[in-house]
Amino acid sequence: MAYDIPTLPALIQRTEADFERNAPDALRRADAKVAARALSGTAYELYGYQAWIARQSNPAQCDEAMLLNWADWRLEGGRNPAVAATGPAVVSGSSGALVDAGQVYRSDDGRRYVVAQAVTLVAGAATLLVIAEDVGTLGNLEAGNLTAVTPVLGVNATAVIGPDGIVGGTEQEEVEALRARVQAAFKNPSKVGNGADFVEWALEVPGVTRAWALPRWMGPGTFGLAFVRDGDPDLIPTPAQVAEVQAHLEQKRPVTVEVYALAPEPRPIDFSLHLVPDGTPLRTAVTQALRGLILDAGGPSQTLKISHVRATISNTPGETDHVLSVPAADVVLGANQVAVPGVMTWL
Repeated sequence: MAYDIPTLPALIQRTEADFERNAPDALRRADAKVAARALSGTAYELYGYQAWIARQSNPAQCDEAMLLNWADWRLEGGRNPAVAATGPAVVSGSSGALVDAGQVYRSDDGRRYVVAQAVTLVAGAATLLVIAEDVGTLGNLEAGNLTAVTPVLGVNATAVIGPDGIVGGTEQEEVEALRARVQAAFKNPSKVGNGADFVEWALEVPGVTRAWALPRWMGPGTFGLAFVRDGDPDLIPTPAQVAEVQAHLEQKRPVTVEVYALAPEPRPIDFSLHLVPDGTPLRTAVTQALRGLILDAGGPSQTLKISHVRATISNTPGETDHVLSVPAADVVLGANQVAVPGVMTWL
């Protein structure tokens, strides 16, 4: 049964009535109303504080500061921190030349990258591992060149970013994403190596935003773990990011289980439709709504139901009617497929 907190006017009226009933005539003619308002204000503040305490006792409602306490207690790693982007960069020059750890390179737009470990050029070339000075997505760089901030003896100033880019930079975990992990941890307290455990462990790796457990992936006693990184330019993880999740799962898994971290295959979902009324604002809103549906229901072995697609379009504010041509039926995803937005065609 819910407890109703009295409003401040109700408290004032109640306290004034108590004074009228119980105080002697001299006190009633003095400052009874002033005292009633002061006492009622104090009581109202106490009620509010009790309500705040009640919210802090529930991870689904508590403030960010208290949520961090819940996360530190319930999640082994707490809140996922911001992570700097890393990646390879190839330099050329004289064989035997040395690029020391700590050497700084700069992108064309001024972002700075530090060499992680010393490398000696062999056959006139070497591959550097560089780390962005700025943590978060700011350090992600898909392609291009870097330039040495200070010259390196025997090494050309230009470094060419590797084909996979400098990636993996992620922001600090958002509050609501952390709240969802804390709530999931309370709903799944077993930690015996079931599917929910593997998903929870994968989400502990910074940058991993969605994960799916695939039982018996390679036969009895095995688990597949597909995951994506929605905050990266490409949500499909790179081999290095797959290896990072694999290493983390190896530390968590039961000794009797073999686990395989893997990058899912993207399955583009195309849409062809006519909107009534048609216009750019409604098209934008429908596009965003369909992207949200794909995020919620586009995982491995899931089915993107055509009825849900139609309902998503119909529930978009401003839409009065529509004709959907593609897809024409439910979209069934494979065991290693994840839905991604495809081509939007407006009829």
